[in-house]
Amino acid sequence: VLAFCLYRLRGMDRRKKIPLLGVLSAVMLAAMSLEILPIAYHLNLSVVAGILLGPSLGFIAAFIVNCMLALLGHGGITVMGLNTLLLGAEAMLGHALFYLLPDHWSVSRRAASATVLALLLASCCLIAIVGISHADSDRFLPRHGGEADHQDDRGSSPALGAFAVTVLSVGLIGWIIEAAVTGAVIRFLSQVKPELLSHVLHKDTCKAGTEGCTP
Repeated sequence: VLAFCLYRLRGMDRRKKIPLLGVLSAVMLAAMSLEILPIAYHLNLSVVAGILLGPSLGFIAAFIVNCMLALLGHGGITVMGLNTLLLGAEAMLGHALFYLLPDHWSVSRRAASATVLALLLASCCLIAIVGISHADSDRFLPRHGGEADHQDDRGSSPALGAFAVTVLSVGLIGWIIEAAVTGAVIRFLSQVKPELLSHVLHKDTCKAGTEGCTP
């Protein structure tokens, strides 16, 4: 996927896109280094990157961020590929959903809705990966009574269900926070730098006379 995204760079205006890629990768890296207590959620701004950069550069930004986090001691070197797929999926889905949501919605509403839906789908992919890999998901959850969860003959653990509930319930709080941040950022940029959104805004969503809104 990364190779295909790099191949698509040939048809892009790299003089404008590459600096924006660097800036948004740095912003994502800074956001993911901060933790929201007490839910231990990290903003990643992947949907912001996807909306502004497009799906290909958004995926490349996801790889850059995961690579830097791994090299800076955040961990995840052996699963950098999976992490890139998940974070990159958020950027790609965020871009597609923002573009496909109704034109008459405000840009902040479209961005917030795209964020929640993209993070929900990416979280479902995470749960599916854990289930398919038969990972010991009960290690992510507190044990009760000091007993390990029983595993059936197929190797799947009942703790997977609890893991899924935890990811989706706690994640929902984080998604709402991230949706609010993403909506505010995209709305601000649509007002001060509308040309950054010209590739995803339809003509009827742009205010008359606003420079840079024509796709």
